[in-house]
Amino acid sequence: MVVQREAISDQVASRDALDRILVTEKLSEEGIKILRKSFEVHLKYDLSPEELLQTIGDYEALIVRSGTKVNRELLSTGKRLKVVGRAGVGVDNIDLKTATERGILVVNAPTGNCVAAAEHTIAHICALSRYIAQADASMKQGKWERTTLVGSSLEGKTLGVVGLGRIGREVARRARGLGMKIIAHDPYTSEETARSLGIKLEALSVVVSKGDFVTLHVPLIDSTKNLLNRELISRMKPGARVLNIARGGLIDEEALLEALEEGRIAGAGLDCFVTEPPSKVPDSTSNRLAKHPKVLATPHLGASTVEAQLDVSLEIAEAVSAALLGELVPTMVNAPVVSSEALSHLKPRALLAERLGRLAYSFANGNVSGEVTIRFSSSGNEGENRLIRAGLIKGLMEPGCDHVINVVNADNISKAHGLQVTEVNRFSNKDEDAIILEMKGSPSIEGRVVGGKPHVTRIGDFELDLLLEGLVLAYYQTDMPGQIGKVGSILGQANVNISFMTLGRHLPSKKAMVLLGLDNEPDTATLERIRVQLELERKPVLLDLDGHHD
Repeated sequence: MVVQREAISDQVASRDALDRILVTEKLSEEGIKILRKSFEVHLKYDLSPEELLQTIGDYEALIVRSGTKVNRELLSTGKRLKVVGRAGVGVDNIDLKTATERGILVVNAPTGNCVAAAEHTIAHICALSRYIAQADASMKQGKWERTTLVGSSLEGKTLGVVGLGRIGREVARRARGLGMKIIAHDPYTSEETARSLGIKLEALSVVVSKGDFVTLHVPLIDSTKNLLNRELISRMKPGARVLNIARGGLIDEEALLEALEEGRIAGAGLDCFVTEPPSKVPDSTSNRLAKHPKVLATPHLGASTVEAQLDVSLEIAEAVSAALLGELVPTMVNAPVVSSEALSHLKPRALLAERLGRLAYSFANGNVSGEVTIRFSSSGNEGENRLIRAGLIKGLMEPGCDHVINVVNADNISKAHGLQVTEVNRFSNKDEDAIILEMKGSPSIEGRVVGGKPHVTRIGDFELDLLLEGLVLAYYQTDMPGQIGKVGSILGQANVNISFMTLGRHLPSKKAMVLLGLDNEPDTATLERIRVQLELERKPVLLDLDGHHD
């Protein structure tokens, strides 16, 4: 059995060179240093859309903030792209549908600017309640308007939080410290979780109608565009104030402007607008809002602290680096949503599934098609199952095709190549880290995670134990004295060092399976000498379990 390698020669050649990362918007030097440990990094700030299109074809990864539009045309032009990193939380400037279709993993940095955005929200709430901006402006004009700028206390006021993600929770925690009552709306947060945070969940209409302040902390997607619409704005308390420190487009700007001008609400704190910067379209609603006397406007400063910029840069650099190295990262946007805790347990299992797939590919001589059955213990969570399934498909198919396979595109590629993966839940708490793989043309293979590492523990009838890393030579031999010595001598003459060895015996057939770890790759002639000396039916299989060798 010989591993087929011709089909992946181009892919392997590309792996020998450093992947290239294009950074189009400012990233801290600390983040750049992390990237440059393993990759070639090019900083090209302020590229025009046309210049970016001409450049993107040379890169495996792209890192942006909110200013770069990563649209269908750009993603389609970036033929080598594997990863797009968003240095921040919102990904509305990235075409996720196209990225997913093309198997491009999108990762973000959702935690680095949480505190900064929450603090900016609280700053807006305080400034609005006490007319800080108006007072400062009047003072600079030589005025002393103590009687006309009488504010209101935050103690006892109700803050309505729309979106209880990381930022929404940080805002709620700080607002509670100011003596405010917190109600919230979030369809993805359970009553139990909200209760543990001391927050009462309500319908969106209730949160908007009861809040003295209403603050939005949700991503901008189709379902949240103009979330705060004309009808909801009309339900707001007289004298209430609204805040948007998240994304422009969450509020119907025309409706908000009308409510402010008619005096139905007291004010708004806006850090982001539909048109940014608002002044680039002087007659836009965004610009009229930004200049309105009842609006506290800031130029998208939610994440603009020294600490947040550093944290975001470090977070996205680590995420992109890990993704390019083929690791699963908890900030994957267009892949299954899995908690960091669950991912730490799933990563070694997904790697085990991949390595077992590589074994099966080799034993089947690269003939991978039809039905494959994978048996493993599962909680039933589809996201978790998908990660393990993607690992299996990657191991089975990536050595023989010209695609980089990941959790984003694995299912689509397997279907396109006629591979049908059947999952059987073993429901075994006793041995939850075990995986069994069955495929036509390959012996049944069983493996386990041992000490966080992937091990194969059975191949067909042969019980054994082997760490699935590096180069391994596998072959069946007659179970008799002197065989191992012959192979060692042949490999020694070829200057190939054996790093470890394991052997499984099947007494009824008087056969043994031998697995030898090698430090370097023997040539075809050496493999043929082993076959002749041991009188093997087939040439030994060279297993490249890391996928780094040609």
